Amino acid sequence: MRMRHAVPYIALAAMVLSMPAMADPPDFDRPGAGFATSVLPAGGVALEQGVPDWSREPDDSGALQGKYTADSLFRVGLGGPVELQLGGSAWNHLYGDGEHRTGHGDSSVAMKVAPSTNGDFSYAVLGQVTFDNGTHDIGNGARQYTLGTTLGWKLQGDRQFTVFANLDRLQGSNTWTLAPVYTVPLTDNLQGYVETDLIHDGQDGNEGLAGGGLALKLGERAQADTFVLHRVGPRGAQWEAGLGISVYFGRL
Repeated sequence: MRMRHAVPYIALAAMVLSMPAMADPPDFDRPGAGFATSVLPAGGVALEQGVPDWSREPDDSGALQGKYTADSLFRVGLGGPVELQLGGSAWNHLYGDGEHRTGHGDSSVAMKVAPSTNGDFSYAVLGQVTFDNGTHDIGNGARQYTLGTTLGWKLQGDRQFTVFANLDRLQGSNTWTLAPVYTVPLTDNLQGYVETDLIHDGQDGNEGLAGGGLALKLGERAQADTFVLHRVGPRGAQWEAGLGISVYFGRL
């Protein structure tokens, strides 16, 4: 990652750290498989930003290519158990096989519902539509429909176990994902997690990724994160990794 891409996000983090503290910061959807089993309060706004995320996987011809992407996710609480999410990536860079391409990715709109639950169990459901408006060879090439859920259990010692199940439908093909995630607190402000992503692609067959990451609380309104995943098996992405920052701006 070149520093000119990092400077705006460093400035954003510094601004957020100077904000007044709040009593109950929200759960962020980054990092890890799935999403938080809670929504923002009515009028609450958050930004979750990759700075950037990176992957290395085979293209249609089987040659390995790398991709940097600055994924952005805007979250807006609509009241009750409902949240609106707008996603996209204004900057992407593909490289490999002697070629370099830069452009923007597809954009998406999603609704998340997280019914209130009692005890140590919680869950949320998210439906998303991703539009085919990205730069050629960077976007999906067609509209994609997604339906997913995260189930969460609180364990002793502030540990947590979640299971993420997801279905993507793209160009008449279904991709199923099942990902268990185990999270443990390491300090008052730092938590770590491990995950395994089990994927069945309707066109490419079974894939798998395993790895983990860290999330560092920055004051009461922000979080920095990092993660690394490696391929398990002969198919799928060889590596996925990234850095990110998430900011809660409060109720606007």
